[in-house]
Amino acid sequence: MPISEEIIGEATARYERERDRYLKLAARVADICRSEIVEANAIRAQVTWRAKSAKSFADKLRRFSKRPEKKCETVDKVFVMVSDLAGVRIATYQPETESRVTQEIQKRFRGTDGLDVKPEKKDKVAQGGFYRATHCQVVLPDDDLVGTYENLKATSCEIQVCSMMAHVWNEIEHDIGYKPEGTGPQEKEHGLLQALGHLTRSGDEIITRLLEANTERLQEQQGEFEDVFEFVARLKPHFPDTDFTLYSGQLFDEAQALGLSSFEKLKAALGGDANFTPEVARKKLAEFNDYLTKRQEPEWLLNEESSDVVLILLLEKFAKQIEENHPAGRGMGRPPRIRSIATRYRQYRNDLEQITVASDGVAEPHPG
Repeated sequence: MPISEEIIGEATARYERERDRYLKLAARVADICRSEIVEANAIRAQVTWRAKSAKSFADKLRRFSKRPEKKCETVDKVFVMVSDLAGVRIATYQPETESRVTQEIQKRFRGTDGLDVKPEKKDKVAQGGFYRATHCQVVLPDDDLVGTYENLKATSCEIQVCSMMAHVWNEIEHDIGYKPEGTGPQEKEHGLLQALGHLTRSGDEIITRLLEANTERLQEQQGEFEDVFEFVARLKPHFPDTDFTLYSGQLFDEAQALGLSSFEKLKAALGGDANFTPEVARKKLAEFNDYLTKRQEPEWLLNEESSDVVLILLLEKFAKQIEENHPAGRGMGRPPRIRSIATRYRQYRNDLEQITVASDGVAEPHPG
């Protein structure tokens, strides 16, 4: 049966009582997306969040009540059906990075069934439309459900991923087309929405070309790194077969903390021209990965097609300092990836040292 006014009233009252949980969830998911997905991977994007207002919730239920397929006989079913009470949007500068963001969401969060996140790609371009976004319904993993977040278990948040230009069209079309006032959008409005859609597609292409030109300029810079984007641009030519943006945010922050604030300082500290090569880095990376595989710790394997090719060189010299830069323990929260890897790298070097002692009785000192 259609949603009744009685159910709408009860559901809205319940939502008003619980809205603070959705606010807290959306803020936490947005913070994770910003720090651990966007910034950690040097992705140019804006992250925004919101919890639906009680009025917006009630209005949505009334729109649903006019659609025969939207049937809810109980308040509980209403809360299952409405999936965007907590919402986060990641608007990327380039459409090319949308898939990367989605992949990182799948790594970091869980699906509503506790298993893998199942992205839903909504792309109406092939049908002559302009709406394009990927929707991910997520819950926080169990190890995030501590302290003030304990009451968020099984509460889901919708993450939408799209380009900034697509976001412009999606928002305007949503207000004019999806939530029409009176008789709904007329021919003139549809025509202008079409025109705007074509402009946003052109805008995506222009932004991509602009950022490519920006990268070319940054590669010619000298001296101190201005930001992570310059860091990526200047190191990428030395490791051309890698997607250097992947994990580069933490790598850049760590290099800065260690005083390696320019390409020249970084290369010199990591062994100069002889050591600072893809071939040397990938060999060391493969040896460390073999160790992790034998220890059955596949979640910490380094990625040879990412900025991990420089991380492995950094670990060889500075693993102990990296670990000390990120104190861990009860109440400190989840340690960053780079700290967890540094801990395992130090154990790897210690185990190698023990093998050396066992074979010839002499332990060779190592930096890390």
